[in-house]
Amino acid sequence: MSAAWFTYPIDFESSRAFECDPLDPEQCAFYQERWHFWYIADLVFGLSTIAFFMSVIGVFVLVYIGSYALRIEAVRNNSAIQRPLALFRYASYRGFHVRLLKWYSVPVGLLLLAFVGAVFFFCMDLIPQPYYWSDEIFGHSPPLGTRSGWMALACMPFVFATASKANWLTLFTGISHERLQVFHRWTAYAFFLLALMHTFPFIVYHTTFADLEYLVTVTDVFVYWTGIAALILQAWLTFASHSTIRNLGYEFFKVCHIATMILFVIIFFWHCGGTLTSWDYFVATAAVYVPCLAYSFIRTFFEHGLRLSAKTVVESNSHLRIEVAGDFIWTPAAITSHPFTICSTQAESALVFYVQPKGGFTGKLYELARNSPAGISTTKVLIDGPYGGIDMTRFDASDRVIIVVGGSGAGWCLPLIARFVEGISDAKHLELGTSGDVSIDPSVKDRRSSRGEGRSLRVILSAKDAETLKWFIKALEALLTSHTGRYDSGKFDVNLHLTRDLEEKFDSPSKDVSVPATKSVRHSYTEAQESDSDALTNHKTVSNSLFPGRPHLPVLLHEEATKASEDQSTMGVFVCGPSSMQNDVRNAVARENLAVVRGARSGPVYLHQEHFSWA
Repeated sequence: MSAAWFTYPIDFESSRAFECDPLDPEQCAFYQERWHFWYIADLVFGLSTIAFFMSVIGVFVLVYIGSYALRIEAVRNNSAIQRPLALFRYASYRGFHVRLLKWYSVPVGLLLLAFVGAVFFFCMDLIPQPYYWSDEIFGHSPPLGTRSGWMALACMPFVFATASKANWLTLFTGISHERLQVFHRWTAYAFFLLALMHTFPFIVYHTTFADLEYLVTVTDVFVYWTGIAALILQAWLTFASHSTIRNLGYEFFKVCHIATMILFVIIFFWHCGGTLTSWDYFVATAAVYVPCLAYSFIRTFFEHGLRLSAKTVVESNSHLRIEVAGDFIWTPAAITSHPFTICSTQAESALVFYVQPKGGFTGKLYELARNSPAGISTTKVLIDGPYGGIDMTRFDASDRVIIVVGGSGAGWCLPLIARFVEGISDAKHLELGTSGDVSIDPSVKDRRSSRGEGRSLRVILSAKDAETLKWFIKALEALLTSHTGRYDSGKFDVNLHLTRDLEEKFDSPSKDVSVPATKSVRHSYTEAQESDSDALTNHKTVSNSLFPGRPHLPVLLHEEATKASEDQSTMGVFVCGPSSMQNDVRNAVARENLAVVRGARSGPVYLHQEHFSWA
């Protein structure tokens, strides 16, 4: 409506008390209905969208709070809890692969959530009638464009809330930032689609009344052109973020994305022009995003400091080993502006990353290290993180641990193997009473000792080239050599699969390693007692086997799940690899959880996925 007809309402009731001239009573009553009234559109459509998002977040908060109860063994092992928990995990893992499009879907649970969101947005936007005013006397804002605009604006705080690595949603829901990237993209899609549904009704309306050119060039020049500019920038932000484009050059994408985002917010702010409560959404966006951004910078500069150096080494399989020595606490997780994953434990003296060099930043690091003496270079770094990563309480609570890795993900599993070995060693020390001066409750001692005794680990590594397998065995030997203790109580199986270069002869990098062609891989441990009873020396006898082709992951995981069901033990699966491997593993684990729902087996199976690419 024109500003000459109405005054800005103070509240909901006073907004209905305006003078209806030149509308007759019937037209006035029609216009003031809840779904038609322009002056309360921000409350009806904007706040309803906020309420929808907050309701979804509230559900995840309740699930997060409930997950703490599931950490109590008596609760987790309750048969009445196992089936609903298995159903929830099935929905969290089960996905689809559309081969024609080379597309891997998100899990079923998220697809259902996306369906609920789509129903909400389309119902709120398309069910209310009319889309356009039948008479110009009702004003120049078509109802479809008005409500679409407010719903789009209400999406903006949530787009930013899911954008940063440090964020409020992770704090209150426990969902790590890399998993929030799905919601970041979806909310951005809704934001853009609603922006289009806000724009085109105005074009159609003013084209109908033949005054579009006059508005764009004379009366509403600023409003229309800032809207067009904001829409173009929003289109770039939305579609240029797709992995197909992003992977062409990550550094270029990041700089462009941040610069475009800043420019978009400024122009969009001008476009809204303080209409009703529009600027309140910008305040909410800043309140959500700025503290998270400030936290990351403060943590980087004050917790980790500015004097850290990274040593970059070219490994035998042409990957980079990046070591950052420093006095800080971490767990295996994603870190830095590049999605690198920490491949070391807190027991080690440095952060360690294994990186497959490509173009851009990683390519420059590789060239720098390769051209340096002995293939080693030193570079000043800033540390931002860690963020996300594995829930180590889940790892420690799993009696039967399965680690599935592919290619450059081989380094990711090394800290998990170290954690497993250390856990068995701790349990044995507890059993022998060699835990030092720390006083440990007997029940805790019995439980930890029993868990260490019964735990098992199976590593399934698949690689295209023999060099990666050679490097892995060498790194594994070094890892086991650096950890002393009693390991005989734990089973440790390693399966190596070579998917390419089968004609290449596989020479073992260590004289202690033999590679038969058919037997399954088994690491057995023997121990010897020295004259000093406090000194324990570990002697490792390692036997590996090499299998041609990809592992049949559904069969292997089904075998392990069957054993876990028979033993009444818990099982955790941890995977890092390409999308095809991730898809096979998540669907295999989903089937095992569905078997629990049907009563065919007992004990849900937990899954953690470490993606090469977050979105």
